[in-house]
Amino acid sequence: MSAGVKSVSDGGNRAFSGRHRPGVAQDAIALCLSGALPGLGDGVLSARELSIASMAVAARSDLWEHLVPQQRDGRWYALLHRSGNYDVWLLGWDPGHETDWHDHGGSSGSFAVARGRLVEQFRRPRTGTAGSRAVRAGGAVTFGPAHVHNVTHGAGAPALSVHVYSPALTAMTYYHLTDYGFSAFETVSVESPHGERSHVADEEQAFTEWDRRAVDDLLASVRRDLQRRPVPREAMEALAAGATLVDIRPAEERALEGEIPGATVIGRNVLEWRLDPQNDHRIPELARYDAEIILVCSDGYASSLAAATLRRLGLARATDLDGGYHAWKAAGLPTTA
Repeated sequence: MSAGVKSVSDGGNRAFSGRHRPGVAQDAIALCLSGALPGLGDGVLSARELSIASMAVAARSDLWEHLVPQQRDGRWYALLHRSGNYDVWLLGWDPGHETDWHDHGGSSGSFAVARGRLVEQFRRPRTGTAGSRAVRAGGAVTFGPAHVHNVTHGAGAPALSVHVYSPALTAMTYYHLTDYGFSAFETVSVESPHGERSHVADEEQAFTEWDRRAVDDLLASVRRDLQRRPVPREAMEALAAGATLVDIRPAEERALEGEIPGATVIGRNVLEWRLDPQNDHRIPELARYDAEIILVCSDGYASSLAAATLRRLGLARATDLDGGYHAWKAAGLPTTA
């Protein structure tokens, strides 16, 4: 079964409730950040800028205190500010709350603890094993675009934290920690406060949970930008003409479902770093702006969002296989199954 694309309301600890007061914090947060980071432009924030930003907002409780609910059921959050190159979130934590293991869809970030105590479990970059560190009020953690972590409430009173991401969050992938390492199992779309997917109507309205309809709207928008998604036979012809088929399914799905002979396997969690022509960890023969890349997941959902991300990196010919691996197999094309 495909990891697919899900909303954060699809169960477990990822179910959030929250509220947002549109127009109240946006200008004040922007003013706070411009004071902390003079000359802040439109580019992606550096690690240093992310750390300064999260700590600056966390220290200014007057900017967000009014958003903290007096009564709450489960984790809650508020989107404080979003621009083209970063977004700022306030998260609340009670005993027992955690995020589950996840990445940030290629965004770098920083979180600062404003109150209480959090514990961050994180994937060590070189060994792939899990580490852990406590973050107390006044402390912050900054991380790069490949970071995978699970943040939990520490002991004691409820906690509050400010999170800043750059570029602004668009998607996250969740992982299981197994005896063999980290295994991706679902990709989650992140709602924008503006545009067709915004559900906020007034300052007292709670964020509504994202439903299937909203996810379909996101996919439809992404696929309009992709322009052409080849069906299996068309993809086969494109391969013969020099295109590259990239399988982004996790190892356990490929073992269960089968593989496509000749496809290049690149894990979803490292896809952007392997195919970005400007990245030090790129695959030189594939990471080209003129490369025709066709992504494959199980059913053609996660691959659409991934292809859209590659196009944002400048790979204008990136697309994905309509229907995914299951459609390829149903068409009678070669597989190892």
